[in-house]
Amino acid sequence: MKRRTFSALLLAGLLMPGLFSSAFASGFANYEAGGFRKLLASGVPVVVHVHADWCPVCRAQIPVMERVLKGAAYKNVRAIRVNFDRDKAFLSDYKIVRQSTIVVFKAGKEVARLSYDTDPARIEEVLEWALP
Repeated sequence: MKRRTFSALLLAGLLMPGLFSSAFASGFANYEAGGFRKLLASGVPVVVHVHADWCPVCRAQIPVMERVLKGAAYKNVRAIRVNFDRDKAFLSDYKIVRQSTIVVFKAGKEVARLSYDTDPARIEEVLEWALP
């Protein structure tokens, strides 16, 4: 029985490495509905980037967001990337109509949103809403 429990925990750790940690490859975990609901319920600050691979504005936002979120002040902020072309339920639930949207949640509630903007100062201003 102990071996099964260990195996299950090991498998879960391998399958969901970035869900509750912003420190993987790009700094963003990929959106997964159940995990996202749990993350919001935990009360930690969450930054969501709604992106599309084909979107030049999204590509311009990514390096700015990654640079800011690597800062020490953001160590407790979790970052999630939502795919505009696949994650339609998220778009509907949060009334998102375009890719390149950044949404900040604090204590489970949306506190800031920015769409279709590549100005680093404005992106940083929105991300600051995630800080205590």
